[in-house]
Amino acid sequence: MSEIWFTADLHLGHGNIIKYCKRPFLSEEEKEKAEADTRGGWKVSAETVRRHDNYLIDSINERVREKDVLWILGDFCLGSFEVASRYRARIRCREVNFVRGNHDLPSYDSLFSKAIDQGIIKWEGKKIWLNHYPMRSWDKAFHGAWHLYGHVHGRLQEEDAATPRLLVRDVGVDATDYLPVSFTELQKYMAPRENAFWEWRDSISEGE
Repeated sequence: MSEIWFTADLHLGHGNIIKYCKRPFLSEEEKEKAEADTRGGWKVSAETVRRHDNYLIDSINERVREKDVLWILGDFCLGSFEVASRYRARIRCREVNFVRGNHDLPSYDSLFSKAIDQGIIKWEGKKIWLNHYPMRSWDKAFHGAWHLYGHVHGRLQEEDAATPRLLVRDVGVDATDYLPVSFTELQKYMAPRENAFWEWRDSISEGE
């Protein structure tokens, strides 16, 4: 049986995001520069960008089988259609679907099996709302639908943890150890949150 996987914010070919987010692919010299001034005018080396890109693509190929389904929730890469096409060709999974992000070109759509701005999917009976951006209310949220997002590079993890009834998860690589996340893994993550959600939902219903 096939599995479904989720990731976001790969930013393949995007040197600046590596230094802005201090992704663990910088050289020792670049780490020192990032500590001193992350937003400075210095450029990440081409070698570092290659190391970053290879790791993210290899991580996908090691976990996601050809017959599985992969959703990329935006910010796939930096570059032209031709550049994006080369990156897509390196991902072995046949069915790769796409949620558009703010760094993506419209031409990228044709590289994927499906491309949307946002929407709900269903897997093994579970409804999942997909958006590049984090939301605090979404379609079918009151009925237990999950929400997966990217864009914020892990900055909402503490906020999400502090509100355990929210059925949300940042699946961007900065929040997932640079690995795609499977539905099976999400089920384990969501299980205690669903308990908190339904307890809260029942209290609302009783209050009515």
